[in-house]
Amino acid sequence: MTQTEVDFDCQPRQPTELREIALREPRFEYGVTPFYFLRHGETYESREGILQGQSETELSAVGRRMAEDAAETVSTLSVATIYASPLKRAWNTASIVSARLGVPVHSLPGLMERHWGSFQGTPKAERPMIPNPETVETVEDFRDRVMNAMRSISGPAPVLVVAHSGVFRAICESVGISKDGRVKVATGEVVKFEPPTASRRDWRLSPI
Repeated sequence: MTQTEVDFDCQPRQPTELREIALREPRFEYGVTPFYFLRHGETYESREGILQGQSETELSAVGRRMAEDAAETVSTLSVATIYASPLKRAWNTASIVSARLGVPVHSLPGLMERHWGSFQGTPKAERPMIPNPETVETVEDFRDRVMNAMRSISGPAPVLVVAHSGVFRAICESVGISKDGRVKVATGEVVKFEPPTASRRDWRLSPI
């Protein structure tokens, strides 16, 4: 390098440049940054009303088409990072979206569905109608696990979370969108969570 050449890579970044980088690559912060949520596609078990919990189940042919349709929808949202439950039905859904977007998927075990113990693989109609049956992950532990996982996300925004209906309900209940489980998300559906702002005190949930 001659005396007249400058190695710009070695120069400290100026505040203006750092601000421009931050604007180009905003980082996700739970409770501050909006995010998208996608429930996995249909499985044979979900179609038959079987309680899946953390059992490994596969997407049906319909479920794969749901994932492909969701990928088309998500392709318009400029998603920069995908986090998914490692359970097959969610992971395979996320992988289909990832292939369409060219964005890698990050496994986040805290996003797995609630563990239903000895009731996994049985008809939902036979599920005990009490909050915390024996052998089942408690509602409190499940909600804490999900929220800890959400708070651990720090990748570039916008973020897409691919998980389960129970995870969706846990998030809704934690932010005050639903206290009675009436808010639902269909298999293959994409929704947007928006945290409170300076002019709005409540979380907002909207379909995409």
